[in-house]
Amino acid sequence: MRILLSAYACRPNAGSEPGVGWNWATHLAARGIEVHVLVAKRNQEPIEAGLRANPIANLHFTYVPVPYEWVKKSEALHYVCWQVAALKAARELASKFEFHLAHHVTYASVHVPSQLWRLCIPVVFGPVGGGQTAPASMLTYFGAEKPGERLRSTLTKALRFSPLHRRWLRRMSFVLAANRDTLNMVRSVGCTESSLMCDTAIPTDYFAERPRNFEERGGALRLLWVGRMLTRKALPLALDALEQVHNNVTLTIAGDGLDSQTVHQMVRDRNLQHRVFWKGSRLTWTELRTAYAEHDALLFTSLRDSFGSQLLEAMAMGLPIVTLDLHGAHDWVPDRASLKVPVGEPEETVRNLAEAIEQYALLSPRQKNQMSTHAWDFAKTLSWSARAELVDKLYQDVLTRAASVENAATKAATAGV
Repeated sequence: MRILLSAYACRPNAGSEPGVGWNWATHLAARGIEVHVLVAKRNQEPIEAGLRANPIANLHFTYVPVPYEWVKKSEALHYVCWQVAALKAARELASKFEFHLAHHVTYASVHVPSQLWRLCIPVVFGPVGGGQTAPASMLTYFGAEKPGERLRSTLTKALRFSPLHRRWLRRMSFVLAANRDTLNMVRSVGCTESSLMCDTAIPTDYFAERPRNFEERGGALRLLWVGRMLTRKALPLALDALEQVHNNVTLTIAGDGLDSQTVHQMVRDRNLQHRVFWKGSRLTWTELRTAYAEHDALLFTSLRDSFGSQLLEAMAMGLPIVTLDLHGAHDWVPDRASLKVPVGEPEETVRNLAEAIEQYALLSPRQKNQMSTHAWDFAKTLSWSARAELVDKLYQDVLTRAASVENAATKAATAGV
């Protein structure tokens, strides 16, 4: 089988969207599929360096530049323009190779659907998110960004009425949605061939050897908060909750995105200087994996996220989760591996989160061990190799359906003659 993979973000040894693109490309190729990848040209150097170090059969890259220098100032605009350039590159490739189908994997947003359906071949779109919106009750945590977030929510809710999105999404052979919010949206525009699929996975060599043993731990309960300090990730919400926790609990922040003065001021404002620890920069992949191993639970406070790769990374290391009960975290984090916090008004949500932290702190080592085992076992089902196998089967189903429709159309045309 020969496929065309659309992966705007794609780099080896990377996390987030670039890591997702790279893992799709390499794991599909490992299954014997001939994979031609359309990727933003800015990824060329790290990709070629990675392939020199570890050549991969069946894998070919086409680096697609965006011809307009001025669009680099906006990532969103750069991505839209790249989609146009990628379609042109795809048509050139299609004149040289016969592709059985196309699959778009990054960026994974339903707001800007792939245009590869214009090649007149079957297209798999996703897993994509973007159909989720931040709870209106919690917009106070967006501060100066509140008007922009409210506008995004309005536009997201309006997607189901957009004639362009209705037309584009219906042209997909199959849509994989990263969370139920997005799945409901794509089905509302008529995409019956759609299902849920988590938008990230874990390499098989990443997992801890076994689940956590909390009998070996003592002292303070050590919470870990991981992620770029974007407004929607709601780090202040985590600090507000910790301020109300009376048990012996500390919080380590692993991430960047705000200047150190701002972060330290947030901590001082809540008198948490002796309970909150921050390195001041982003952790390396190895450092982050070590941090998962050294802490007792992951605290996840994002107010808008398709899922959150740190949730799966933590579970792969046997780390239980304390999370807001929203979006991808609601859909994918097992109840037996987590404490899920209902979201209401800000004061109520902070109180609920603080109570969940205290509840977790009071669990026995045996109860925490059980949560760790459930987390670790679930993460095993979301390895990249398992994901590639599942999508390989989906490709076969899509192609079978496409052949059936083509045969039916041929018979109808023949009968008409």
